[in-house]
Amino acid sequence: MEQYGLGPNGGMILASDLMVNFLDDLKEEIDEYNPDWIFVDTAGQLELFAFRETGPLIASALGFGDVQRSVSFLFDSNFVLRPNGFISTLLLAASVQFRFRNISQINVLSKVDIIDEDQIDMIINWSHDFQALADSTNEREKGLIRELSMLVSEVFVQMGSTSELIPCSTRKDDGLDIIFGHLQRVFDSDESKFY
Repeated sequence: MEQYGLGPNGGMILASDLMVNFLDDLKEEIDEYNPDWIFVDTAGQLELFAFRETGPLIASALGFGDVQRSVSFLFDSNFVLRPNGFISTLLLAASVQFRFRNISQINVLSKVDIIDEDQIDMIINWSHDFQALADSTNEREKGLIRELSMLVSEVFVQMGSTSELIPCSTRKDDGLDIIFGHLQRVFDSDESKFY
C-alpha cells in the first residue's frame, strides 16, 4: 500500500494481480514438497480472485502436468437460510463456475455446526429441488425481492441441477470425508495429485 500509494482495497487487488509475477517461484516451492494434494485458499472477496483475469490464470498455472483441479465454492450457512440469500449465493456460484470453465466445481455448505439439522436439510433440498426453492421463495419473501427471487429461481428450474451441495464443518470435521469422496469421483482416481 505504501509503495504504490493505495488504500486497503487497492492494495489487495494489486497484490492479487502481482501474484502472477511469482507463479514460477510458487510452482518450484510446491514441487519441492512433492505433495499429494495442493489446497489454495484464496481471498473471500470474489472480485479479488474469481472475477479478475488473474484468478483463472493462477488456477491454470499452478497445475503440474496431468494434475486434476477443482474449485470449491463455499455457501455460508448463515447467509443462505432465506431463499433470497440462497439464490444470491447460487448466482455467485454459477458465475464462478462460468469463470473457471474447464475446472470442476464443488459447492460446500460451510459452518453447518452453527445451524440445526432441519435448516441443513432445507438448504440441501433447495440445492437439488428448485421447485421447493421457488415455493419457499413464494411463501417467505415479499415485494420486489420476492418477484426477483421467483424469476431467478425459475431460471434455475429451467437449467436443472447444479453441483451437489456438500454440508461441511471444519470445527467438527463433518463432511470432510464426503468432500474427499467427491474429489475422488471427480478425478476418478485416488492416486492423482489434486489442486
